[in-house]
Amino acid sequence: MKFLMLGELRMLVGGVPAALGPPKQQALLALLLLRRNRPVSMSRIIAGIWGSTPPATARAQVHAHVAGLRGLLKATGAGGDLLNTVPAGYLLRPPPNSVDLDVFDDQVDSARQLLDGGRSGDAITTLREALRLWRGTGLDGLRAAFTAETAEQLGHRRLAAFELLADAYQAAHRDAELIPELDELSAAHPLHEGVRHRLMLALHRNGRTADALRVYREGWHVTTRELGIEPGIRLRELETAILQGEQPGRPTGAVARTAPQIGCRLPSDVPAFVGRAQERARVLSWLGTPCERPAAVVVSGPPGAGKTAFAVHVGRAARAHYPDGQLFLQMRGSSDSPVPVADAVATLLRGLGFAGAAVPEQEAERLALYRAVLAERRVLIVLDDVAGAAEVRGLLPGSPGSALLMTSRGALAGIDADRVRLGPLSSGEAVSLLASAVGDDRVAADPGSAARIVRRCGYLPLAVRIAAARLTGNSQRRLAELNAALRDQRRRLDELAAEDLEVRTVLASADQCLSAPAREAYRLLSMLLPAHDLAGWTVAAVLDAPTSCAERIVDELAGMNVLLPAGEGRYRLHDLVRLYGRERALVDVPAGRRRAAAERLRGAYLDLVMRAEREFGVGFVGPTPHRAVAWSLPEPLARKLVADPVAWFEAERVPLGTMVDGAARSGATGTAARLAVPLAIFYESRAYFDDWRATHERVLEAARQAGDDEAAMAMLRNLGELHTIQDRYAAAVACFEEALAHARRLRDLKYQAAALSGLGHLHRLTGDNPRATSCFAQAERLCAHLGNVPGQVYAMYGVGVVHLQHRRWAEARAQFTTCLRLSRRAGYLPGEAQALRCLGKADQGDGRYASAERHFRKAEKAGRRLGDRLVEAYAVQWLGFLRIRLGDPAEGARLLHGCLEVYRDCGQRFGQAMAQAGLADAAMATGQTGTARHYLIQAQRIWERIGSPYWTERARSALATLDERGPHDPAFT
Repeated sequence: MKFLMLGELRMLVGGVPAALGPPKQQALLALLLLRRNRPVSMSRIIAGIWGSTPPATARAQVHAHVAGLRGLLKATGAGGDLLNTVPAGYLLRPPPNSVDLDVFDDQVDSARQLLDGGRSGDAITTLREALRLWRGTGLDGLRAAFTAETAEQLGHRRLAAFELLADAYQAAHRDAELIPELDELSAAHPLHEGVRHRLMLALHRNGRTADALRVYREGWHVTTRELGIEPGIRLRELETAILQGEQPGRPTGAVARTAPQIGCRLPSDVPAFVGRAQERARVLSWLGTPCERPAAVVVSGPPGAGKTAFAVHVGRAARAHYPDGQLFLQMRGSSDSPVPVADAVATLLRGLGFAGAAVPEQEAERLALYRAVLAERRVLIVLDDVAGAAEVRGLLPGSPGSALLMTSRGALAGIDADRVRLGPLSSGEAVSLLASAVGDDRVAADPGSAARIVRRCGYLPLAVRIAAARLTGNSQRRLAELNAALRDQRRRLDELAAEDLEVRTVLASADQCLSAPAREAYRLLSMLLPAHDLAGWTVAAVLDAPTSCAERIVDELAGMNVLLPAGEGRYRLHDLVRLYGRERALVDVPAGRRRAAAERLRGAYLDLVMRAEREFGVGFVGPTPHRAVAWSLPEPLARKLVADPVAWFEAERVPLGTMVDGAARSGATGTAARLAVPLAIFYESRAYFDDWRATHERVLEAARQAGDDEAAMAMLRNLGELHTIQDRYAAAVACFEEALAHARRLRDLKYQAAALSGLGHLHRLTGDNPRATSCFAQAERLCAHLGNVPGQVYAMYGVGVVHLQHRRWAEARAQFTTCLRLSRRAGYLPGEAQALRCLGKADQGDGRYASAERHFRKAEKAGRRLGDRLVEAYAVQWLGFLRIRLGDPAEGARLLHGCLEVYRDCGQRFGQAMAQAGLADAAMATGQTGTARHYLIQAQRIWERIGSPYWTERARSALATLDERGPHDPAFT
């Protein structure tokens, strides 16, 4: 397989050209080949193919073309794994020596080494082979945003190879053979002084002095007419030597001097540069490694990340690689008056030694002179605060040797460059930065306050430096005082200001770089979703925009580092960026628009929550009624988001809590409750009990204040469930009884059944089996009438457990068999796991141990499928009891220790007591009476604390008869 770029783009398989597909797919292949063995981001691909005005379907088209290329590569027998998806984008790894550009570069390097070693003839042969690889202009006929600039750069490499060929011919004293080619090449590139110099030298050395002087005069006319300057010093020196009858030797490759040395014009380095070791090493590697193209590096990052200080620091560190000087230009891209390209290039030309009339009037002429000068020099140019790719594309050097180091809020995806992104410092680096300014002794005296100060600065270098300035300006001010001032979020931006440094000003300048829709999205997200991270689709909701438009706005916000990446399709707002956005939202976005955005966002979340609930598996009460919502995402996207409901709930856990809280505070208690009810199912499966309690208590308080009995009823039922799980039985009974009262007043049969089942479970746990059976029976009748299978199964399960406690194995087995059948028919996995577990317990009690073990293991697998650690632990616990009963106490104890760990993690005290009671039986089975006593005492204390008299009495009875029982006489298992 061969990839040919030095002419029309081709791919050869067995020497035969392969069809490359549509033009855009060919452009993608060329772009990936140019960046071969390096990741290419989606933004770079889109900018490279379409430029600054991509279609709305650009991403989808790229995905389609990538699939097409993979299919093409696979069809050739090379395998589709040459083109891989990586976190940074796409990565093409062509086979070694399969790209003609690589072969060309290798041959040119070999020829240069041969020539330096005195083997000019071999160098000529090698260079001729390299130049024969060219079949025309690089990427000839390919049309994409990147191809014109790329073709120009490839052309420079071809010219450089021909110059080396001319040097080899001159070294071999065969100049005359090359004169026709040099003459033709000089006519095609009249401003290229390297070619003209070699033509003049060849003519003169072969007795054609008059022609050599004619070539010089033609060059003089071209440069004075086109550029307004005289030819470079090398051409002038050669003309003088020819006029004096001298015979100059072969060019040494020394850099031409068309202007005086410029030295270092970079600003001063920061006094104490802290951190960024990896980023510094990467940039210095790029700037210090010779390569086939001019070095171009983009340093991006959020406002205040220290991009300018970093660029100056590494620029000064790289000075040795750019002996002809280093320039610095502030582009003011984030201001109201960015520097125009014409003014920027004029400033750079003056820095390069051209003054007054030597700087052409027209922008195109200035750029031509700029590139011509850089072609003969090794200069580092630092452009600070670049607004976009269009402002600097023309300033990229045309030939290798010089470099452009740029800082920008965005990634400047439209230009071919290496990129490094600066984020916040680490905590330790930020403290070190603070200490370097205020003194190690002050930080050492109060390290806690120092750590909190830098955290409240968001670990941004600018904010930390301002905080340090506040402390150094007043040597009597303690770190604890500044920390206290920064604690108040409403004052934080006011505090982070010192003389001409102000975080708010920097954030404002970044804000002004955004388009109007992106600016409003930023403000609304800052106000409505102050969570750890957020999904990209939320922009569509807050702006009431199509998702395609929202994707472009997300790309803009992410490109400008307002939104920081936080995982696949998720982003976060830096704390200080969020504070500024919230501040501006209160001023710039009318209250009505803020309320409408909040309603749309809640509507979208509510729609997704109800979808996820149906996918995840509904709870006892049944699915939340899917009423019309204020706003929802398009059906295909909504369905895709919740395809994995557990993963979606996990990713949105914090934002959903924010939505519930916001709805409750705004008085939308119905919406808040409808969001919170399905969340309880997820919270229970993941043991997020703190989240469960916080969300429901907030909604309950708001519902009571608003007189919303329906919302209060739902919250009380769920809180009763939570209190039951966490063994707060008195609180659970109070919640269920209040929920039952609301349900009867509202004539809500679903919640009557749910509250009755909750009370039945509590009465059973506390040993009041008659009341438990009565509550379960009422609940079962109501659920059967409603067709609520989960509720019916739960109530029947409760009655079955009472049968188990009374050792009525046949009745229990019949009850749980019905539960299993109903659960499987309804696809109710929690009920299936519960029924399997209890069938195993009934079989164990009836001496059917093999069947019991099968049921326990099936229940364990069902819990694992649910992703519910507690449900899984319940099954494993009974399996552990069975192993003890079957004479394998070591295995039983191992299983129970694992359950005990899960129960402790989840705060499930009843489960802890049961596991410890089982461990007591395991200890007794091996004659360890002291260990058994310890576990029984622990279990008894737990059951006493949670108010379970039935189990407390069983533990007390077991302790009383501990010394009387034999080693194989378990009390609980």
